[in-house]
Amino acid sequence: MLLEKLKKESLQARKDKDQVKASLLSTVLSQVKTIAIDDGHREPNDQDVIQVVKKFLKGIEENLELGKAGKLSQEAMEQAELEKKILLEFLPKQLSKEELKEIIQKSGAKNVGEAMKYLKEHYPDQFDGKTASQIAKEVLG
Repeated sequence: MLLEKLKKESLQARKDKDQVKASLLSTVLSQVKTIAIDDGHREPNDQDVIQVVKKFLKGIEENLELGKAGKLSQEAMEQAELEKKILLEFLPKQLSKEELKEIIQKSGAKNVGEAMKYLKEHYPDQFDGKTASQIAKEVLG
């Protein structure tokens, strides 16, 4: 489903002559296909899309941090924000900090490792690991 959405959005961006979106989505699609080929010449799937999108988002977040430190131009910051917005459409709904806090409290976890394991089992791809880890540390002391 995500793979089909990615293909459709990429095609539409090219038709609309939206250079930023078309370029970004074409690159993502290429990476997704590469992962599938490297993994035994299988067909790409939604999990591949999520993996690539998360990897790209991590790089964008790093760029935004550089921008906040004044090491990127305003134009580069705007580009990163736009790319982030585009890519977030391809991830499952992300849990809010409040939702994560509530889930961790109800999980019965005794330490951060147990909390993270619980989240990965029950809410895969729906949270940022760094944020979840920080919240688990707060909740579990």
